[in-house]
Amino acid sequence: MFRVTHLALVAALLLMLDSMTSVIAEEETVTYFGQLRLPSPYLRHPDCFQPLNSIQPGSVLLYNSQHTFVVPTARDGSFTVYKLPYGTYILQAEYHNFVFPTVRVDVAYLDTGDGNHEPLIRTSANDYPVRQLEGSGLDEENPAIIPISGTHRYYIPRQQMDLMSLLKNPMVVMMLISASLMGLMKLFPEEEIRESQKMTREWQKKLVKTVSGDKATTAKPSITTR
Repeated sequence: MFRVTHLALVAALLLMLDSMTSVIAEEETVTYFGQLRLPSPYLRHPDCFQPLNSIQPGSVLLYNSQHTFVVPTARDGSFTVYKLPYGTYILQAEYHNFVFPTVRVDVAYLDTGDGNHEPLIRTSANDYPVRQLEGSGLDEENPAIIPISGTHRYYIPRQQMDLMSLLKNPMVVMMLISASLMGLMKLFPEEEIRESQKMTREWQKKLVKTVSGDKATTAKPSITTR
């Protein structure tokens, strides 16, 4: 009988310690409120009210070396992370084709001087330079605001044709000059063109005779007299 009573007391003490530990663990955690800053035109667009968006529009991943939290977002981009322990976390958000920066979340506490402490959350964009984001993240009225840094582009348009770059191409320039010369030739009368061709042939013949005479003179042997 004494042994049974002893075991019951030990079990009661263990349950009490477990409950105290759970209470302390809950006191050492905070609730983190966040808000993805979505464009207001998108929130008014009919695509935003599709049934698929009502299931899970987006998600937020909050993690460090010891803890990992994945929470869904509401249609307006708001989210809540419950029982977040103290520490430093990396936050990555996804919402349709929007791109959000990688965010650093520091969960700490401030000593009030009477043995108690108040939670303090600092949300910063983990870019260069590191900048603190709006909102405390401690209550629903003042959530941490995570801005949009861009959108995913699944279609990249082709480069538009530029007329100036086309004119800088040497082959195109030569083709234009040739076409211009052919056009100018058609502007002259045929008689003048024939006369010009005749004069060109005569000039070529004279040039050939002159060159041939110079070669013959150079080839004659020189005679020396004593």
